[in-house]
Amino acid sequence: MRFLLVLLLLAGCGLSVTAIAQPCTVLNEYEARVLRTIAIEIELKKLTPVEGTFTVRDIRIVRQKIFPTESHLLAEQANRFHARTKEGVLRAALPFEKGQLISQSILNEAERILRAKPYLFDARVFVRQVCDGQADVDVVVRDVWTLTPHLDFNRAGGDNAFAVGLSDVNLLGTGRDVELTYDAGNERKGINFVVRDPNIFGTRWTTRVTYSDNDDGHRYGVNVSLPFYALDSRFSTGFLANEFHRVEGLYLLNEKLWEIEADTESVRTFIGFSKGRSARWVDRLLVGTAYQHDEFEYPAGFPDPGVPERRFVYPYVAWQRVEDKFVNRSNLNRIGRTEDISLGIRSYLEVGWSPQSFGGNGDYLLGRISLGGTWYLTDKQLLNVGLEFNGRYELDKKFTEEAVLTVDTTYHWQHHDRWVFFVRGSYTQTRNLPAHRQLRLGGDTGMRGYPSRYQIGDRRYLLRLEERYFTDLQPFGLFRVGWVVFFDAGKARYRDAAPAWVPEASGDHFDTLLDFGVGLRLESIRTRRDRVIHLDIAKPLVDGPGVNSFEVTVTAKRSF
Repeated sequence: MRFLLVLLLLAGCGLSVTAIAQPCTVLNEYEARVLRTIAIEIELKKLTPVEGTFTVRDIRIVRQKIFPTESHLLAEQANRFHARTKEGVLRAALPFEKGQLISQSILNEAERILRAKPYLFDARVFVRQVCDGQADVDVVVRDVWTLTPHLDFNRAGGDNAFAVGLSDVNLLGTGRDVELTYDAGNERKGINFVVRDPNIFGTRWTTRVTYSDNDDGHRYGVNVSLPFYALDSRFSTGFLANEFHRVEGLYLLNEKLWEIEADTESVRTFIGFSKGRSARWVDRLLVGTAYQHDEFEYPAGFPDPGVPERRFVYPYVAWQRVEDKFVNRSNLNRIGRTEDISLGIRSYLEVGWSPQSFGGNGDYLLGRISLGGTWYLTDKQLLNVGLEFNGRYELDKKFTEEAVLTVDTTYHWQHHDRWVFFVRGSYTQTRNLPAHRQLRLGGDTGMRGYPSRYQIGDRRYLLRLEERYFTDLQPFGLFRVGWVVFFDAGKARYRDAAPAWVPEASGDHFDTLLDFGVGLRLESIRTRRDRVIHLDIAKPLVDGPGVNSFEVTVTAKRSF
């Protein structure tokens, strides 16, 4: 009673009484020392999500070593000499900071952004505790070894290519990508230098500079932009410029028939606006300008020369829509790693107008369309459908130029935890392509039992069937292992008469090509996460000039 009287007296005197703070609610409590040595892809797989929105009070960054639990000699030396990603780099990559409102969807997006970094093995972002509407957030990441000598060997379609040099996608833990290599491929040989900074001076601005000095020319490029770094980003802008001088070969049955010298200059600027998330959709509007200038030099005696020069100067407007719907899976396209699957519909539409009064070669409409959708038909069956189109339309002559339409569909059926049946079907159709652009089919474009650049045409289809097996093997704790049995079928052809430079030819090898084989997949769990080594042995079922009894393919790709 006396306590109540005191409170009433204080209130009557105009004095305030501080409310008693509510206790904190602990959701996912781990000590920092535990998080430094935990298997985040296993131990942190099931975390308690948050409901509603909270203000970020604190962000704790926990950086794991390359080998967080092992203590053998290799692990100790790798951990000792590797510069872990700096905290500032990780904070700059997050779509939130202290004082901002967050929800579980924003935490999930932060994980996806971090997992997309090639220098991180995996990432978990979760709320440790909530106190009076404020959340303490933990960010746990594991580094991978990124300073690597380039001793790459690639064999596809009977062609060998190699690269030597040095690269680091996380230079001294700064997130910067630096690469210096000498590449020797079938098309060209030369020195390539790339520098990329994803967070200039700790901001969300990015830059990429490329330089190539090749035996057939050179390539320069610069890209400075502020991207839509998160779904709720409201503004984006950028500037891109490229110059590319090269020699383009025209092939049939993997034999070079002609060479065309080409020189391309392009500049592109844009500004983008968005209202951020609206329900489950994100809409973005982009406006910009573009410039492209091409020059071609055809060899003497070439029977079908095109225009020696073309120029396009135009403004354009684009609209993009993304659905905010994602799930996590494993053993679909990667071996044992967390995969972020974007579900729902994605679309992009761009239209430009290049009038002759702006300095172009005529009055043109230019367009680009991209439509895609991904859905789970059942808990184990994933379907993806995509359509892309780009091309130009000359208004005065009512003539379509350089039009390319591609339809691509993939299907995954995970009929067992470690078994996945995979189907991919694609169809491409072109119209009035310039001579230097070929639509090809061969070992370098999916037919693993055949030489590169084997068939050509103005339309192409390719079917791939695979039975994939994801093992739990981890040789020396460095790789994960997978196996595949596959079947490929495809054909490239001209609907009407072939161009004048294509010699007359006949035979079964101009019909549908077929092959089957087996393959090995190796994915490193201690180095950059965007590489899967493919070793395939394919048996062609249709014979032809240059076709061997078996074809061995060794490549590095981003997925299984």
